[in-house]
Amino acid sequence: MSEYDINIKRLLKESEKGNIKTEIWAEITNRNTCVTMNRRIWWEDGDGVFHDGTSELPVEFRDAVDNAWIEKSRKW
Repeated sequence: MSEYDINIKRLLKESEKGNIKTEIWAEITNRNTCVTMNRRIWWEDGDGVFHDGTSELPVEFRDAVDNAWIEKSRKW
């Protein structure tokens, strides 16, 4: 079992052009220290292009965040 809890959240925001854009955030909490880090892992820019930010995550979180994102997206 991992020492981290990962919670994936989807935010809908309005762009400067008035379009609704999507952001996906990962909330990663260390169970031992209760320290939480929030990282934007996917986002849609004002032109409708999606960007992947998972490569900017520390290596030890990438697979766990990808798996949590896949599981959460199945429920949306």
